[in-house]
Amino acid sequence: MYKKSVFSLLIVLFSLVAVVSITWADGIKERMKQRLPRIIQMKQQGIIGENDRGYLEYVSGNQPNQEIVEAENSDRQKVYEMIAKQQGVPIQKVEQLRAAQIVRKAIEGEMLKRSDGSWYKK
Repeated sequence: MYKKSVFSLLIVLFSLVAVVSITWADGIKERMKQRLPRIIQMKQQGIIGENDRGYLEYVSGNQPNQEIVEAENSDRQKVYEMIAKQQGVPIQKVEQLRAAQIVRKAIEGEMLKRSDGSWYKK
């Protein structure tokens, strides 16, 4: 089971590299790069966190900068869709693998959402 998960993750990572050229042409990479400082700041403030599908989500009712979160999630979805299409897998599989990668890379203090809907601080 572990080897299968690692293999699946590697497929997604290699696909992500292949998709970079596509996302570069669409401007996705540049837009994501421009939003990153604000996203990091909002994560550090505990306003947003990462959900169990690989998308940003508000932790509470306080929802500033909605346009940033919505744009980021839209671009992430486009990338996930490209990877899913390229690999011939459902987008849900790509989201799940990306979410697991995000959890591993999350910085201490960042908010993460479990599949049961509960939030926890890494």
